[in-house]
Amino acid sequence: MKVVIATHGFLPNIGGVSTNVSILAKGFVAAGHDVCVVSLSPGPTEGYGHKVIRRPMPWVLFKLYREADLLILSNLAIKLIYPLLVLRRSFALRHHSESAFRLSKSPFSIDVIRRAVLPRAKHFMTSAYIGRKSGFDDFSITHPFANPEHITSDVIIPIGARKNAVFVGRLEPEKGILWLLDRWEHIRGILGADRLRVIGNGSLTDEIARRVATGAVKHVDHVGHMQRAETAREMGQAMYSIVPSLWEEPFGAVGLESLAAGTVTVHTDRGGLPETTGGMGISFDPDDQGGVDEAMHKARALYEQRASSPEFEATYMANVANFTAKFRPEVVVQKIISVMSADGHI
Repeated sequence: MKVVIATHGFLPNIGGVSTNVSILAKGFVAAGHDVCVVSLSPGPTEGYGHKVIRRPMPWVLFKLYREADLLILSNLAIKLIYPLLVLRRSFALRHHSESAFRLSKSPFSIDVIRRAVLPRAKHFMTSAYIGRKSGFDDFSITHPFANPEHITSDVIIPIGARKNAVFVGRLEPEKGILWLLDRWEHIRGILGADRLRVIGNGSLTDEIARRVATGAVKHVDHVGHMQRAETAREMGQAMYSIVPSLWEEPFGAVGLESLAAGTVTVHTDRGGLPETTGGMGISFDPDDQGGVDEAMHKARALYEQRASSPEFEATYMANVANFTAKFRPEVVVQKIISVMSADGHI
């Protein structure tokens, strides 16, 4: 089957959507399908294990969409949906954000184009939270993935041998990194971690580097951007992964990946984040300092129980494996095919 996946961003761009699309594409390849990723972002086109076409000319995009047995769009980028005004074909729409919700009804808005193609979409939501926000009555949930390529047993060390906490993500205000740095010494004291390792980059990179260099924050390493394999290894060596997002995360795959890597995962209760850990993570309201402290004490207690009891640790990690198995790429691939086939779209 010819599968075309259209996305605004793609590797090597950093971000959850780029990673998610890459893993999905490889999942379809592993299932024996002919896959082409179409992206508006610059970068190489070789070395992915499937075709990649960047910034296609209009006639190329029309041809790809027309010949695809299965067309999947990640969000509704205007520069990728215009062929559907003419082709009028069905497609799978994966909602990684709220960009297709509550579109403007003004005849002068660019949303006129989105509204025109939306009735032919089958909706796949990143999380139940996003589904509830969508306003759509009919949708399926296809969560992002625990990275199957890099979070492997060889990068995960025993829980008792770990020392640090990690923050992994874009260094942007909404991700809560400054919130975390402002409270790190207090949180560190509760958790008993050695250092906080900050992995990622973004608009706050210079500010964070300045704070670390001047000693404004202590016991913090500003690591910067790392490749995914290196990031997975950092997670697999960390006592704790802290996900302090201040905005309503559509999902927050770093929570899932942290759990898969064996960290004690502590995250805010914003958006879809609680879905990423299935009750095995520890959530808190970042606006409630008492609740923050309580969550950190719970995280410390969980770490100590896991480190001191091999039986408890074995049961805990077995539960993690059972939970993360639901997020394997082949599960999502089969769900998309099943839904699209049932409605006669394949």
